[in-house]
Amino acid sequence: MGPRILTACIKGALFLLLILLQGCASYTVKVDGFRNPDRPLIVAPGTTIHVVEDKEAKNPLFDKEVTRKIESMLKLKGYTISQSQSDSPVYYLLHGYGIGQERTVTRTVPLYQPGGTATVTKTGPSGTSYSTIQLPGSTTYVPYTTSVSDKWLSLKIVDGKDYKGSGTMTDIWIGEATVTGEGLDLRDMINYLIVGIFDHFGENTGKRIVVDIKADDPQVKALSAQ
Repeated sequence: MGPRILTACIKGALFLLLILLQGCASYTVKVDGFRNPDRPLIVAPGTTIHVVEDKEAKNPLFDKEVTRKIESMLKLKGYTISQSQSDSPVYYLLHGYGIGQERTVTRTVPLYQPGGTATVTKTGPSGTSYSTIQLPGSTTYVPYTTSVSDKWLSLKIVDGKDYKGSGTMTDIWIGEATVTGEGLDLRDMINYLIVGIFDHFGENTGKRIVVDIKADDPQVKALSAQ
């Protein structure tokens, strides 16, 4: 196979792979959850929580969008949302998000080459006969390089009395979530990050947990509509 034909085959295989991935997209979200050992409190459903907007966000409109999505997930999980700090919520929830630096990785794409045919000749008392058989194909794994980046979300629950009274952040729980991929949009990926981190909300995971979330996940669809 010539180099031009090989290059064309690789491009075709990558295009078909992209179509298949779009049809059954699934994203892997890695989640870590930490509890304060000095304040081993359980953030139980029904608890009143106030989600704090980031007043210094580079895009305050996007931050309002993220805040609304987080509040929506809290309600879905059974928590009570405090719209004002004057409500004296039990906890305050702070959040952060962003995109990590791009890096180059090497991956492989399978390139299948079908086998040819061969003619088998048999000679016997009745004469000579001919038959055609199909030879097995082969799969070659062709390497290619691409750029990926991490999209991340962090949530922090702090004690309500300390935060409202003196502005002290007494951490109760911290959660971190990341998803890595090629050319992923943070505005879209924030939905997967929120769904993934709320899968272990308030938990001490003990290690990084992998959460696979499909594009047709009802919670992702609900957040995307907001």
